[in-house]
Amino acid sequence: MTAMALNDLATPQGPVASESRFESAAPRRLPPLTSVILVDDAQQLDHIGDPRISLALWRRGFDPKIERAVAGLPTERLLNGRIALGSTETQAQCMARLQDLLQEHAVEPAGLGWWLADMAMLAELFNGLVKRTLGPRPITARVETLDRVSCPRFHVDRTGLRLLCTYRGLGTEWLPNEEIDRSALANRQPNEVIQHGSQPRALQPFWVGLFKGECFPGNAGRGQVHRSPAVPPDDLRVLFCLDA
Repeated sequence: MTAMALNDLATPQGPVASESRFESAAPRRLPPLTSVILVDDAQQLDHIGDPRISLALWRRGFDPKIERAVAGLPTERLLNGRIALGSTETQAQCMARLQDLLQEHAVEPAGLGWWLADMAMLAELFNGLVKRTLGPRPITARVETLDRVSCPRFHVDRTGLRLLCTYRGLGTEWLPNEEIDRSALANRQPNEVIQHGSQPRALQPFWVGLFKGECFPGNAGRGQVHRSPAVPPDDLRVLFCLDA
């Protein structure tokens, strides 16, 4: 299992280690009890089934074609749409459903083919992961353009698994299980108390985060803690989310 130490991951203020935005430091094997793994291969996301793991991060590089397409999304008409995807839908079917979703929200899909194909690929990938870890079930896909922070508090999801990928703007912020005050979380204490003096990490744009929720079998009380990042003024954050 290829993984990188937590201190090599990015914080909302930038990388902890001296690496550029999309470069990778030399991978190292994590200690046995570490709750987060960082992988270079999508197939290794299956390690989310390990009871010790609550977050698997696939460190993908950014795609300039998708970046250009997403940069052209309208800022005056925010997109917030969701669809249910069956457990047997193919990548092509997922892509067609996502294209329909954009059209329903008055976003013209012309010129967004690479982005649609990437989201459809992630949906098919997630569907397979869900089948192998939770059994066949429908998944929910959500595409959002956000001009403000949506979930500023650290929280856990009442889901089995959640996949997040930010295509524009800052990535989702998260805390390792080892650095969380779960009592403060349960009692809705301020973020600073929940963080227990630690600094949150953040996904990089185009990275894929696979978050284990409270409803994953055997994971009650250990759901991955995370929050939405700030959105700079006059900018957008573009997020793709899959839930099971």
